[in-house]
Amino acid sequence: MSRRQFLKNAAFLPAFALEFPARDAKLLITGIRTHEVKVNQRGNWHFVELITNKGLTGLGEASHGFSAAVKDGGSRLRTELNSLFQLVKGESPFAVEQYRQRGFQKAFERGKIAITAFSAIEHALWDLKGKALGVPVYELLGGKLRNELKVYANINRATNERDANGRRLIPAFQANAENALKSGFKAVKLAPFDDMKPLKGSNEAQIASDIDYAINCIEAVRQTIGPDTDLLIDVHSHLNQDLAISAAKRLEKSNLYWFEEPVDPQQFPAETRAITDATKQPSAGGESIFGRQGFAELIATRALDVIMPDVKHCGGIQELRFIAALAETAGNIAIAPHNPSGPVSTAASVQVCASIPNFSILEYAYGEVPWRAELLSPAERFENGFIRVPDAPGLGHELNGAVLDRYRL
Repeated sequence: MSRRQFLKNAAFLPAFALEFPARDAKLLITGIRTHEVKVNQRGNWHFVELITNKGLTGLGEASHGFSAAVKDGGSRLRTELNSLFQLVKGESPFAVEQYRQRGFQKAFERGKIAITAFSAIEHALWDLKGKALGVPVYELLGGKLRNELKVYANINRATNERDANGRRLIPAFQANAENALKSGFKAVKLAPFDDMKPLKGSNEAQIASDIDYAINCIEAVRQTIGPDTDLLIDVHSHLNQDLAISAAKRLEKSNLYWFEEPVDPQQFPAETRAITDATKQPSAGGESIFGRQGFAELIATRALDVIMPDVKHCGGIQELRFIAALAETAGNIAIAPHNPSGPVSTAASVQVCASIPNFSILEYAYGEVPWRAELLSPAERFENGFIRVPDAPGLGHELNGAVLDRYRL
């Protein structure tokens, strides 16, 4: 193309295309704000805002990087956020990959709290980038493949009533499952194996009793929700290989959508593969794994039917997309992001899930607080078991200051 032809064609380019380099050069990150919101005994929500010199702010979420029992966990999270912020201070929010290269390994070496902090800042960079360009994040990831995403209601955190033995009441699980259906959900998850005593130190009678309780709970919930609602079970690594295979076979008549993490898939990849091979019901897992390298063996060996990277713990939006691509290349292994989290994490997950071909279903923490949806502006919306993919710039939402002020710590 001649210089004259180039200049002639450039006259018809949209204004934002010509202004882009200047905008990228001038929009700089200048500060960080953190917000802790009181939720329940399972843990609070932690949100991050990156501030720029042009008034734009970007959102991220760093919840559940530590258990509620960890002393000074919130203080440690803020320390990690402030440390990682130094990698983006004075930089353009467009430099997402630069931040990843500077901080990815550093976060990995410092552990889960740092990994969660790293991911939250990465969310905020994508949010800022989308807002600066006036497009949703999914447009920056290649465009959306779907307008809405199927979600399942995780009722586990909302079910806390217990009997004299410390086990949660089966009728309470049933009531929460029924309420989720009345709210429009078409899929429900619970984790009744959480009420097991540790295998180490338990005798055979105790183990059998605990497994019977969990299976009775699952069968009761299946009866409550009927045959057409998807039922997902999370075991949270409370079993071993033999017990997992036995329990999964007993649950075949419950027609599970999946049987999740009977053993830790990262610590026991061979056992995970053996359980998957020995049972008919789909297997799922990977909620705490960081990065492609963490998922590599599980994906290469097809140890799981569904993998569950968490946008807060796997390294952020870009890394989740890379993990999904790796799984797709290995034989179209399905992706169902782990997400029993706050609404900002859900918004970030939605942007990724809208753009990946091997998406299956997205998690939603049901029934934790009644004001959850209003914490965002516009409010979080679910309809008939699906969440709509927003078309607003960035992650599609801002924090609602009035609701935030009411519940922040």
